[in-house]
Amino acid sequence: MKKRERTRKQKILRRTFLITGGVLLSLVLSVGIQFGCNSLFLTPVGDVALTKGGDSALNVLLRDGLTAPDDFFSDSASISESLAGALEEIDSRNDCSDFTAMALMRFYLENEDRLAPTNKEEIKKTMTGYTYWPSEDGGKPNGICFWSENHQIMFASDEYLAGLTWPNETFADGKKGSDHFVFAKERINNWMEARFTYGFSEYYSNNYYPEDIGPMANFIQFASTEDAAMVNRMKMIMDLAFYDLASQSYKYVSSDSGKTLYAFMSASGRMYLDNKASDDTGNRLRDYASYVFGINQSDYSNSTTKFFNCFRHLYEAIDGDGHRFYELPEVLKNIYNDSSAEQIIKSSSGLDIDELQSEGLIGESTKQIMMQFGMEAFSNPAVIDNSIAFLNKYNLFRNTMLNDFKTVNLWPLTLTRTLGPLSASLHPATDGKAIERGNVYTYQTPDFELSTNQAYHPGEFGDQQQISLATLGHDVSVFTMAPERKSDREAYWLGQSRMPYSVQDKNVNVSLYKVPTKAGFMEPYAVSFTHTYFPVGLFDEVNLDHLNQGFAYGRRGNAFVMVHAESDDPNAIFAFKNDRSGVTPEELEKDRQKIKTSVSSLITGSSDDRYDLILEGGSKHCYVTELSSVDKDTSFASFVSRTQGNALTFDSEAMKADYVTDGTSLSATYDSSFSVNGLVQDLAYDRFESPYVLNGAVARKAPEIVLSFGGNTLSLDYANNERSLA
Repeated sequence: MKKRERTRKQKILRRTFLITGGVLLSLVLSVGIQFGCNSLFLTPVGDVALTKGGDSALNVLLRDGLTAPDDFFSDSASISESLAGALEEIDSRNDCSDFTAMALMRFYLENEDRLAPTNKEEIKKTMTGYTYWPSEDGGKPNGICFWSENHQIMFASDEYLAGLTWPNETFADGKKGSDHFVFAKERINNWMEARFTYGFSEYYSNNYYPEDIGPMANFIQFASTEDAAMVNRMKMIMDLAFYDLASQSYKYVSSDSGKTLYAFMSASGRMYLDNKASDDTGNRLRDYASYVFGINQSDYSNSTTKFFNCFRHLYEAIDGDGHRFYELPEVLKNIYNDSSAEQIIKSSSGLDIDELQSEGLIGESTKQIMMQFGMEAFSNPAVIDNSIAFLNKYNLFRNTMLNDFKTVNLWPLTLTRTLGPLSASLHPATDGKAIERGNVYTYQTPDFELSTNQAYHPGEFGDQQQISLATLGHDVSVFTMAPERKSDREAYWLGQSRMPYSVQDKNVNVSLYKVPTKAGFMEPYAVSFTHTYFPVGLFDEVNLDHLNQGFAYGRRGNAFVMVHAESDDPNAIFAFKNDRSGVTPEELEKDRQKIKTSVSSLITGSSDDRYDLILEGGSKHCYVTELSSVDKDTSFASFVSRTQGNALTFDSEAMKADYVTDGTSLSATYDSSFSVNGLVQDLAYDRFESPYVLNGAVARKAPEIVLSFGGNTLSLDYANNERSLA
């Protein structure tokens, strides 16, 4: 009996083992099969190339169309030839073809009554055959970015106008234009509400604000009369974009023309090398400021920049009652022309990821996805389950920019929604792409501007965020970063490997870096140095006598700058790349060919082509950047002498820096606190804190924003849809 019982138990155990093993094997096999299928069949497809100028002829048409005689449009063959490149770009769905679609829609609507039927049909065919949101794509692979903040309003405005223009036509997804019109309205309302409530996610971007202003201008001018309430709200968002531009612009006098110009170059959510290297190379909003404020009386009718012309045409257009569709409020002009000797402007833009839940912005609805993806938040623990669910819902894994997410698109993870804990455990480098809340402190004088995104997620991965930036005129800026790439290409000056603890008081910035010694998950390698953009040949004068002690000095016009670097390694080397051992002239030239042409020509055309100042050695770095001018230090020599006497104490063990300058004591402790003369600073700001807003401050998520300066006011009440100017 006992033997039979033992045998029966053994059979049960064996059967249980086999069943369990079979289940586990099936699980492993199914996951393996899914992983293999993802790798084999979810290959990236789509043209990710940016539009390559095929719209240049269209941009000329857009420029000349308003003033062209009627017979200009009678040559339909010539118009077709000029449209061909733009139509091909849109039809091919190149990334950023939505920008071309913006220009095409404006050209059509401005000249609809004069265009030949052939040309109208060509444009209709392209615009009704286009894709405006992932849900419309039907799983057809492409390389378009639909989701960043500027693309959201661009696609929605394009779709709105196309649906309004051809409501009864069947679009590429099989839906009528009227259906597209309705869905576009939803997204436009979502976008405007988020901008008013939280500010721009791509805050202070002199690259991306034009790509917001262009589609906003189209909507304001051409929207349905039934959507007058939406148009009024869009004017409010336009006002706020120009407030950002006005409040963050550094005034300077052009040495060439003697005219006052404005450099919109502040700490930002998204900037490329040319955007931050100088006002000359990268400020895409220079023409907007000069045009609107009449500072530089150029003939802007010669511009072929599509974003600018969309705005310029709006600004000059008159409605049926003889009124302008949009005029810039006087208070913004007053802010631009503020002649104060110094000004401190603080602001808070965007949201942190850990704020999304309480704001009801985590989920898969259009509004929620627009906020998450508009922040470029994809892999972060709080949102990754939603990201993968959205990509699955609309078959987006073959989109070239999203293809890497297929590796975690595995049913045990998606079914149980455990991607969040997995992301938290692995902490992939892609988390750094998220553009989170920026608390920006800007200090302006007539000679320079210094701006810092205060204490922005120190130690985290980064991407296109510009944490701090010093501007000293039209062609010189200075900034420090921990690069994510080793060689001197765009990403070397663009991506941040790790964010510093960076803080500012007036003319001084203190930045503390924990330099990575090993690569993070999904990071190709660790870059074990920090570096500073310090273009020697573009300064009027430099002092590099103390470089071995960690000091670099420069003068541009009346402005002075000092960069002081320290490391926890006493043998660390602070030197220009050109001067480092083992770096050949051929390597330097090869490096220069990899960066933006405009920046490369600036540097190579100067008297001294040194610009890459590297601190290598140790794993903890401290930088102090101080600016001054002849108004404070009577000469460059005096500035050097004074700051050489300043005390900087860097306790690398505690990651604490104490700096004393001109009677002010600054103390910064990594990811902890920043104090000025012993007073701990609150680095989480209101929406606006400046002399340009009523009572000096506007709370975050305030229902009403009132700008007041120079005797004029602008009241923006979004909920009640009241825009009042005085």
